Amino acid sequence: MGTTLNRAEARAATEQGRLRGVARRYWPELALLLGILLWWPAGFWGLQSWLQLPLQARDGAVVLLGATAAAASVSLLVRAPWPRFAVVVVLSGLGWLLSAPGSDRYPDEREVLAILLGLGAFLGIALGARGHKGPIGAATVLALVAGLSPATWPHGAPLAVALALPFAVASWQRVAPTLLGVARLLVVWLASALVAQSLRHGWDHLPPATQAGSMGHQLSVVTSATWDFLRTQWWASSQTTLSQVAGWFWVAAVLALLIAATRAVTSGVRRRSRDDSSSRPGS
Repeated sequence: MGTTLNRAEARAATEQGRLRGVARRYWPELALLLGILLWWPAGFWGLQSWLQLPLQARDGAVVLLGATAAAASVSLLVRAPWPRFAVVVVLSGLGWLLSAPGSDRYPDEREVLAILLGLGAFLGIALGARGHKGPIGAATVLALVAGLSPATWPHGAPLAVALALPFAVASWQRVAPTLLGVARLLVVWLASALVAQSLRHGWDHLPPATQAGSMGHQLSVVTSATWDFLRTQWWASSQTTLSQVAGWFWVAAVLALLIAATRAVTSGVRRRSRDDSSSRPGS
């Protein structure tokens, strides 16, 4: 009976190794395809028609935040620098061609929107690249995307995954570091959400086109309103934001338990397989 079980475990371990090899072989192409498909939903889902961007002066914050979240999602999935850069640039350019206004309704409107779109793409690529440093890095990027994205999908979903990922590397000897990592991710998400709300509030105070004045004046108005919101409303805004995703913390707890249990089971199987190999005659 024991020999039969050992053979079954060995076959299971061999099959797992084969599947991991297949995944490593085809993952770069699959990740590239996923990055292409997720760019627009990650940053702009629910704001405009498919692949179109909200390119107007009063939505400058949405353009910046959406471009950052979209590029970070692509950068998290696509490890190779040039394919990652190409996906973000091509899709950003396509969105611009489909959505750019034919004329400026504000002084230098199209120039400012192009700068915001490019700046968001650059920031997103840089932030998303941190996700390749392991589960904690990937969780940090997910927390940032959940906090920054102006899209209308449930932002608690990526946050729940982010809060559960630290348990993929947890152990009984690392309980305190794991809990501190979860707390840090929560702070990263809350801070990014607060920054996003402040920027949107600042752009909401952009004067009407007839009173806009120069680009410098517009920037001064937006910056002042953004800072005033951040300085005076940070506590109330943080409480509201936390209450909106409170139910997703239970989802994060369930995911964390599943990840920890799966890790414990697979570690046990690998340990028994090594023990059986070392106990065989001639090994």
